[in-house]
Amino acid sequence: MPPKFGGGEKCGICSKSVYAAERIEAGGTPFHKLCFKCSECKMSLKLNTYAQADGILYCKKHYQEIVVAKNTQTPVL
Repeated sequence: MPPKFGGGEKCGICSKSVYAAERIEAGGTPFHKLCFKCSECKMSLKLNTYAQADGILYCKKHYQEIVVAKNTQTPVL
């Protein structure tokens, strides 16, 4: 039997219950529309303007600056 209160899917950012009217899903994870923002600049994101790495949400600009730049740096020998 499901729990009476607090059941359902949890937001990938705040871990609170996500209800249909406030739900957005990205990468198989549900989010509140208000929680779905860049972890760096806090800009609100849409499904066509977000990027995600290791469960962290980014706008396209910060994804390029943080994730792509970090992964393309050449190691110093």
